Amino acid sequence: MGYLSIFMMLLPVREIPAGTRLEIRLTTPVGTYASKVGSPVSAVLTAQASELPVGSMLSGEVTAVRRVGFGIVHETSAIEIEFTRITLPDFSAYPISARVIEVDNARESVGSGGLISAERSTGSMANRATGYVRMAVGLNLHAQLGIWAVKSLVVDVPEPEIYYPAGTDLTLALNESATVPAHASTDDSPRALTMEEVATLDQVVAGLPERTANRSHHQSDLINVMFIGSREQLEAAFLAAGWSETPHATFGSHLRNIRAIMENTGNQAAPMSTLLVDGEVPDMMWQKGLNDVAKRHHIRIWKRADRWNGQEIWVGAATHDVNFAFLRPGMPVTHRIAPDIDRERDKVVHDLEFESCVDLADLVERPEVSHEMRNATGDRMTTDGRIAVLLLVSRPAAQFVVGFGATELPRHGKMMERFARREILSMRNELIRNNSYWRSYEAVRFAIAAARRHRETDVQVARVEPKSMGRASGVVALR
Repeated sequence: MGYLSIFMMLLPVREIPAGTRLEIRLTTPVGTYASKVGSPVSAVLTAQASELPVGSMLSGEVTAVRRVGFGIVHETSAIEIEFTRITLPDFSAYPISARVIEVDNARESVGSGGLISAERSTGSMANRATGYVRMAVGLNLHAQLGIWAVKSLVVDVPEPEIYYPAGTDLTLALNESATVPAHASTDDSPRALTMEEVATLDQVVAGLPERTANRSHHQSDLINVMFIGSREQLEAAFLAAGWSETPHATFGSHLRNIRAIMENTGNQAAPMSTLLVDGEVPDMMWQKGLNDVAKRHHIRIWKRADRWNGQEIWVGAATHDVNFAFLRPGMPVTHRIAPDIDRERDKVVHDLEFESCVDLADLVERPEVSHEMRNATGDRMTTDGRIAVLLLVSRPAAQFVVGFGATELPRHGKMMERFARREILSMRNELIRNNSYWRSYEAVRFAIAAARRHRETDVQVARVEPKSMGRASGVVALR
């Protein structure tokens, strides 16, 4: 046994309990078409978890794959990944056992055992709509040929194979406790505000608006992030973190979004509804999604007229879209947001911190902010009331800059293989589901699900008692 091994054994250790969540980002792509059982997978930790510091590298392998292929045997794909090792920034490595519990903004679902399962591609809204049209026109041959042409040439069937490129965010959970040195956590995170900076910042924070408003002047999202820096620094930080800038909505952007909804695909430039701060539209809007247009991280940002230490101030309202919502006040179709908006605030902070675009990160108390509220479309929002303050920098630190996208895997077969697969999957779907019995069952199932969601919403509304729980003013570190 070498001296280094003896030294490591003598170090104090820390046990990280089973169930601990690890926020990671893939550094290698995985997919059901090209990945096989035993294919290596690597990732990087993007947010500190217990004694595990940001920048730690994780390695594992694919443990199960179900491929659609031509669609003869399977209609849906599935993949399972297990991570078995973590390497800390000091290059010391330790065994772990961790499974995937969530794929960020993905349309796929994750089972309790970590199996990632895709939805049936022929279950898209567009494909279902053509099924109902087919039932309506009966057995008219010309109508059947027209529907086939639309389905084959106009409406695309979503890709049934699962594919996650490098840069995809996942959440893991430890299957069992892991042991690492107690000194593993490093202090490479951005600094906190000094007392002198707190004194000058308190007045600025006190003068910020608390919430956005829609065009009907109804209060909406909470202002929960403040950026200090230039527009160029802000743009560079979000681009480095993998976010996409969203232009203001146009007729064309709405059409593209409708197509993404119908075909159940992602849209990295999906339009956002208009929210105002002091009557002004956002100066910039950013979003981060994957392959589901119903889900995305997003933030609207406004420039303020005042400055702090001579630098520009920007404020943002960050929320996480998790599904569609229908028939909301003034909005026939909109997004439903995750109620814990502090998690989205922290997501923005962690993404920018990971790319080393932040020199200072802290949380500032706002005692006057209510801890329970609703946005303009009725979604519940809960918060601890604090606003994240980030001081941006222009020079990234090399140790946290991780390259993504260097390697690619084949996502699917060639054009003729994909065409044949689409026809086979469509034929299977029509034989099984495009009949009056299945469609009637489907309609009843949707009606029951809608009634259940409505009842659950009513129960949540009855339980919510908006209140303001003031706390002492001050700064709490974001770590």
